[in-house]
Amino acid sequence: MTEESLKLSIIIVSYNTRMLTEQTVESVMSDLKNYPDLAKRTELIFVDNNSSDDSPKYLRQLALKQPKKFKVIINDHNLGFSGANNQGIQSAKGEIILLLNSDTEIKPGALQAIVQTFDTHPIQESRAQLARTQGDIDRLGIVSALLLNTDGTVQHQGGSFPTLLSLAAQWLMLDDIPVLGKWLPSTQHTGQRAIELSQELAVRDWVGGTAMAIRRSVFDEIGLLDDRIFMYGEDIEFCMRAKHHHWDVVIQPAAQVTHIGSASSSSVNAIKGEYKGYLYVWAKHKPHWQLPLVKAILKLGALWRWWLFGTMGKHKARQKAYRELWQGRN
Repeated sequence: MTEESLKLSIIIVSYNTRMLTEQTVESVMSDLKNYPDLAKRTELIFVDNNSSDDSPKYLRQLALKQPKKFKVIINDHNLGFSGANNQGIQSAKGEIILLLNSDTEIKPGALQAIVQTFDTHPIQESRAQLARTQGDIDRLGIVSALLLNTDGTVQHQGGSFPTLLSLAAQWLMLDDIPVLGKWLPSTQHTGQRAIELSQELAVRDWVGGTAMAIRRSVFDEIGLLDDRIFMYGEDIEFCMRAKHHHWDVVIQPAAQVTHIGSASSSSVNAIKGEYKGYLYVWAKHKPHWQLPLVKAILKLGALWRWWLFGTMGKHKARQKAYRELWQGRN
């Protein structure tokens, strides 16, 4: 296997997820066994973010077993999701680079489906920037797998790019209102806006970084993930830059990946990370005058959710997280 022949590079970042990482690796290898041609042209790159469990030892043992297929990078400090994935991306040789969380399980045929999606949607530069072809998939740059919960139900991901309206719809939970919510733009497509199982590609403004496959030429054109974002929001920011350069972003329902979720990071960290992520994205990409309004929407949303979870009498950790955000302790 030569570096020039590589089709797929799979990057898995680990941080104290030894058993889950092994499960992820086993699911990847099991899937590849059914597609020997793809297996020959696939490499796996592991980046460990200074885990305190025996993840580094496990990854080094993998590399010793198959040095041509496995690459391992062990960090002496935690670089976060973006920084660690960027290390893997810079080391990758494949035409397609798949960012895969360490708490996932690849379903049979998922990797082949992702690769075939790119192969069946070649880049058509002459059409990509025409106004009349907006909405067509003519410059496919990012493909996400369909994420599933452990019970097999669809796990929401992706949504509309952040605007004042889409942010308000999400954080004030207006998008969960029956009938009305279906027609409101929302930065997170949840509830009624969640993707349904189908055979059609679902076009999105952005998709999550849990199982995100990216054409190498996207990185060549727009650069790496923004490593100033430690975790949460880097996927939105990356897709915003990609869309600005006319790259199309889709979810492939035929490629299914179970995402355990909250394994490598707590829901409290996710809530606070999302809050900070929106503030960063607005400061980087949006008009400066909108930032005070964004802060007001986020604060009001935190207050509303703090009260809501309090009245429900459950989700104490989330309730505390929203209270701290409302009080400015983020």
